[in-house]
Amino acid sequence: MGSILFIFYTKFMQKLKIACTTWHVMNYWDMFNGLKDDAHFYLIDNPAKEWRREEYLASRPIPDNVTFVPYYEKGKYDFAILNVDQQCINPKLGKSQVVMELNEAIQDIPKIFINHATPVYPEFVLEPEMTKEQGEEIVREKIKEIVGDNLMVVNSHEAVNEWGSRFKNVVPMWHGISADEWFPLPKEPRVATAVSAGGCDEYYNRMMMNRVSQELPKQNGHILWWAKRNTSKLFRMGDTFTKRENYQKFLGQSLLYLDLTFRTPMNRGRTEAMLSGCCVVQVEGAHDLDRFAKHNENIIIVPNNLEKILNTLNLLLETEYEKCIEIGKNARKTAIKHFNREQNRKSWLDLINNKILKK
Repeated sequence: MGSILFIFYTKFMQKLKIACTTWHVMNYWDMFNGLKDDAHFYLIDNPAKEWRREEYLASRPIPDNVTFVPYYEKGKYDFAILNVDQQCINPKLGKSQVVMELNEAIQDIPKIFINHATPVYPEFVLEPEMTKEQGEEIVREKIKEIVGDNLMVVNSHEAVNEWGSRFKNVVPMWHGISADEWFPLPKEPRVATAVSAGGCDEYYNRMMMNRVSQELPKQNGHILWWAKRNTSKLFRMGDTFTKRENYQKFLGQSLLYLDLTFRTPMNRGRTEAMLSGCCVVQVEGAHDLDRFAKHNENIIIVPNNLEKILNTLNLLLETEYEKCIEIGKNARKTAIKHFNREQNRKSWLDLINNKILKK
């Protein structure tokens, strides 16, 4: 009943005014469009290089319910959404500085922190004689200092456990993506991936991905097509990551999509691949797999072992094309069911109504 009243309020009275700053383009794209009837977002300019205004405008059209503003003004908004990940404990990073400054400036309205990561950041915190578990505890402590007692949204149920009991006000929320923006195309027998090209190696299990990239061509000549690393040669227009139509085509034509992450929350790139009809090959142990994934039905699950990953990829590419097509079809149905924009909208409205507006 509360959600119905809230929807009535926002749709027929006035939209909520939400202050935020530029962050992950694709994540915000879905949130902006999912809440287009319910909220207007005011994007505070972010000087961090990777999230400047021009980066947004180049990669996604800005919806009508989004306005860029130069700075935060007290008294103009209903609440704020800020973003963090494990790298925000590094004060030298631009995104860390932006979060710190806005967190300090915004004191007049409620704040929601979207935490996009888990406490895996050994590159920054680990010192000699320190265990990985001790390093992760440091990350938790420092992120807690930033978030405080504010509401924190994480991108998977397992991420709630990853961040631990010191976070009392945490809500898991899966992303919601429009199936109309990702489409299956006739498949080429190739394997694609889109994991970040650099940074946070352990978090992304990048060392294993690097080994697969090096060893896969040595067996049957297959190439791991890695977005933003070697895929620009597939398209005359260049970088598939910055031109959405290229990336849509890249995924839509790829038979396989490889995801070797298991410490990241719900992987948006994997969902895009599922919606594109790819047969996803996923390393075991990833967040929330037990809630939607069925091996050999809508996904292929493999151990985090180089030989077994390579054998699986070669087998699928060489002899099991039709099986991959069927798994890809089932994957799209699964993604539409579990990761749709309307479900994500409902989650946001319930959260705002029950956690923010009632205060």
